Amino acid sequence: MVTQAPLSEQARSTLLSQCESLRGLTEWLDGIDRRPGLDELDARLSSLEVNVDALEDCIGYSEDGYQRNVIKKNEHYELVAICWTPGQDTPIHDHTGSDCAFLIVSGVSTETVYETNEEGLAYPVSDRRYVPGEVCAAEEPDIHRVSNNERTNLINLHVYTPPLSEFKIYAPAE
Repeated sequence: MVTQAPLSEQARSTLLSQCESLRGLTEWLDGIDRRPGLDELDARLSSLEVNVDALEDCIGYSEDGYQRNVIKKNEHYELVAICWTPGQDTPIHDHTGSDCAFLIVSGVSTETVYETNEEGLAYPVSDRRYVPGEVCAAEEPDIHRVSNNERTNLINLHVYTPPLSEFKIYAPAE
């Protein structure tokens, strides 16, 4: 289960005033009137220095599943701090119509990549652990799961272009 938690205007303003790099990222995203490519997002996110304390003051976690803390959204992008407690993960999914790049802010993120069999069931083909400062990128057709397999909380900063509006959830192959 996922919890949606849009930041209030006041929380967003406070966060962006205390985190210059996030303010610069949103200004860049707001200044382009197109869908940025994954290479551009990777470059921007890779050099981002996030004020983790300021971010943590504005976001939260959910006991029932991971939480999507929506920092900013317009027709071209959605900027989200996604938070997981230990053991939480996404369903196996794709991003129909959207690309996604995310920066690991704190914790360790595990991405498992899947393919489907003849019945449309998903089976894992690879997995990778990402540590703070690393960027993971997924194109529209990619099927994956993001997990927190560690004993500490996990925060990833996601940019979806355009905003995530559709996705397909896949059943695992037995």
